[in-house]
Amino acid sequence: MEEPQKKTLISISNHTCIRIGVCLFLVYLAITLWKPLLGLIGRIISASAPLLIGFALAYIVNILMSLYEKHYFRKHQGEKWVEKSRRAVCLIGAIATILGAVALLLWVIIPQLIGAFNMINQKIPGLLTNLSKNEKLMKLFPANIQEAIRSLDYKALVGGVINFLTNGASITKSMGSLTGVLGTLTSGFMTGFMGFIFSIYILISKEKLKNQFKRLFHSYLSSGWMKKIGPFLSVADGCFHNFIVGQIVEGIIIGSLCALGMWIFRLPYAAMIGTVVGVTALIPVLGCYLGAIIGILMCLSVSPVKAVEFGIFIFCLQQFEDNLIYPRVVGTSLGLPGIWVLASVVVGGGIGGILGMILAVPIAATIYTLISRDVRRREKDEGKYMTAQDVVVKLKEDANS
Repeated sequence: MEEPQKKTLISISNHTCIRIGVCLFLVYLAITLWKPLLGLIGRIISASAPLLIGFALAYIVNILMSLYEKHYFRKHQGEKWVEKSRRAVCLIGAIATILGAVALLLWVIIPQLIGAFNMINQKIPGLLTNLSKNEKLMKLFPANIQEAIRSLDYKALVGGVINFLTNGASITKSMGSLTGVLGTLTSGFMTGFMGFIFSIYILISKEKLKNQFKRLFHSYLSSGWMKKIGPFLSVADGCFHNFIVGQIVEGIIIGSLCALGMWIFRLPYAAMIGTVVGVTALIPVLGCYLGAIIGILMCLSVSPVKAVEFGIFIFCLQQFEDNLIYPRVVGTSLGLPGIWVLASVVVGGGIGGILGMILAVPIAATIYTLISRDVRRREKDEGKYMTAQDVVVKLKEDANS
């Protein structure tokens, strides 16, 4: 009886060694081929950019389209003309709503932004010249820096900055030849256009695509994997949906409050700065501060006093947002503690810039929710964790006994 056991142990040991050897070989290949592999992944992502953009656009538009579909002739549900026209009408309505919102933002921002640039070009050079003549202020700097400050031509300096931001020729020189710029713009436009077309196809046949993916998963994945993938996709969809809706609602609220408050306190560029603050609020946590910096610079073009007044106002508004608006509108829907929101924004920004900041929060919320559920399940299995319903049942059992 002992010899079969020895053979089994030997076979298991050999099998384990083979698996370890294969794993080490794969790790060696991954390290050796890391740079070529990254280049291949980059080329694949670049080639599939229209598809990725299409999926992203379809997911965002679907939120609004689904809302329209729920309220589309609710009293006439089941009638043929309603069922046939619902998808097309709601899809066109959702796209028109988004394009209209973007056009409205540009209509509000661009004219006042041009006016602010003109104001900066007129007033800031004189303000800087007066500051350079202030002896008390200049004594704070060393002698060589004082000479450099006094010798600067502030009008030419500010004019050069504005020309760089507004003149196409400057942008062309910084990016290369005109042909290169046109090629980049054309490529970007075609990528976005193909992504937009692809998103429409996805939205038109979303139920059919969903069923096809379900059949594909059921055919090639085991039941164990299906039990893991299903909850993961459900949680991820809920987190991303709640995050997008919450951020848009929060941006509208904070932008409206900013514009209203600036109008009450008679601060300049109320509509434009309120719109900018609302748009930058789409970036979690740090977006409102970015909008505040832009607003302070715009108010500075009119008067330093107005810039200080706006700084105090936006600081109070940010406290109101951080302690009341964001926790109720976004934080509650995601269920993610504030410390993890900030951590995810910092890490996401370091990895992917502004896009990384935006995507990091729903990804972190998905991971946090899945881990929390798994921990509660493990604690419940071990008898360390009881839900409120379990506590009530336990008390009833103790009372009966």
